[in-house]
Amino acid sequence: MDASRNIYDDAVASARHLKNLPDAELRAMAREDEVPNRYGIPVYHTRITARSVRETVSDVNALPEEGRGRYLSTIKEVREYLRGKDLIVQTGWIGKNPSRRIPFIYAVTARYARLALMLHRNLFPGEVEEPRLRVIAVPEWPERRVYVDPVERVTYILGTDYYGESKMSLLRLAMHLQREERTGLGLHAGSKVYRVLVDGKLVEKGALIFGLSGTGKTTITVSDHGLTPPEGVEILQDDINLWDESTFGAGTERNFYVKTDNVTSQPELLRACVAEDAIVENVPVKDGDLDFDDVDFCPNGRAVINRRRIPNTGEGIDLKRTDVIFFNTRRYDIPIAGKFVSPEQAATFFMLGESTKTSAGTMDRSEIGKPVRVVGFDPFIVDRPWKNGMRFREILKRNPRVEVYILNTGYVGGPDGVKIRPEDTFAMIKAILRGEVEWKYDGNVGYMVPSRAEGVELDRFDPYNVYDAVHYSRMMESLRRERMEYLKRFPEIDFFELQ
Repeated sequence: MDASRNIYDDAVASARHLKNLPDAELRAMAREDEVPNRYGIPVYHTRITARSVRETVSDVNALPEEGRGRYLSTIKEVREYLRGKDLIVQTGWIGKNPSRRIPFIYAVTARYARLALMLHRNLFPGEVEEPRLRVIAVPEWPERRVYVDPVERVTYILGTDYYGESKMSLLRLAMHLQREERTGLGLHAGSKVYRVLVDGKLVEKGALIFGLSGTGKTTITVSDHGLTPPEGVEILQDDINLWDESTFGAGTERNFYVKTDNVTSQPELLRACVAEDAIVENVPVKDGDLDFDDVDFCPNGRAVINRRRIPNTGEGIDLKRTDVIFFNTRRYDIPIAGKFVSPEQAATFFMLGESTKTSAGTMDRSEIGKPVRVVGFDPFIVDRPWKNGMRFREILKRNPRVEVYILNTGYVGGPDGVKIRPEDTFAMIKAILRGEVEWKYDGNVGYMVPSRAEGVELDRFDPYNVYDAVHYSRMMESLRRERMEYLKRFPEIDFFELQ
């Protein structure tokens, strides 16, 4: 047994346990942190407002000797600090399916009961005998660090009171376990089922929607796209799925943790964010009301909402099979949509994970809007990200029915260019699913692009109408060289396909 596991067990054992407290008691303990509002719901303002990316060590086992020594020394100090302190201990499951769910234990110092309350409402609480995943959070620790031990399935969260860190510390470990022990893949992706008419016949298509936080993944996942009976959607998950070799996606959360910066334009999400069972984080309260549009207060406002308050959700959270995948990205130089020509090309763009930085991933506002590449659109991969790309390709080759598309939800022509609105994206997806798109190969972008799409004004989003053709060709060639240089980071992969 690794020393870090002994430290974890000792740290938890040395504290006074307040185990599996009910919702009402957790809220009462966190009452002093609430910001009064006319809805009477918990609203919290945190000291840290985004994930601590730079302070996260995703695999303590890979640390050099000096770093490993510092880690062990810090955790021993944490153990001594917790001696005799009140520690809220919550247990439960990642997921709902009895044959696939993963038991966990989460411990946080009692002063931060609000984090336990948010976790209680977000995941599946309950008594567990043998937790596979373990997290201990000490938000008041003077130094900000997140230490992940993927071997022992332990995470220590120190010096941050942002709830997203707690949630993703458990889901990060769950995704890693899915890859290492279950020959599947943890995916940073929403899931839903579409029922659409194709040539007059009602067809059901399971979909995964990828995208870095803040790029519109949740917006697409919870939308009904204007479909009316007999067509429609069933919303399953908005963040993390545990995918297996058959393309079954096991859901992980019982409720949603959504970004709130654009909920005022989405009535269903807005109602859920102010409902009696919502918890809101880092949204200002003005004259008793919540100002979700004031992103100057905090660009990363969040809310834990009851998923059943979103239309088109049901009891189920698992995706029984995947038929279509959408890579959701915000860029300035590509068309509104594209279709990949092979599993290898889809896996290549999975490895590229291209988008621009958003407030969900950085506290530095000067970074927002800058290009970023994250393997699998997933900033929570613990180690050896090339394994995710290999596994993704393997599953696609095993299941050739799965079609993979890329959606641009940003602007065409730069930050002051033509904005691709959510309704444009919804219409594009609807046309794709109904088979109402004609495709042509574009040598500059290197994949199929739409030449006609029912209900979509493609000319508005055509880069060739924004850029001079020669200039655009040079831009894309430069982008291709950038991509090839980036992919050199993964010499283990030999299938990269960039046209």
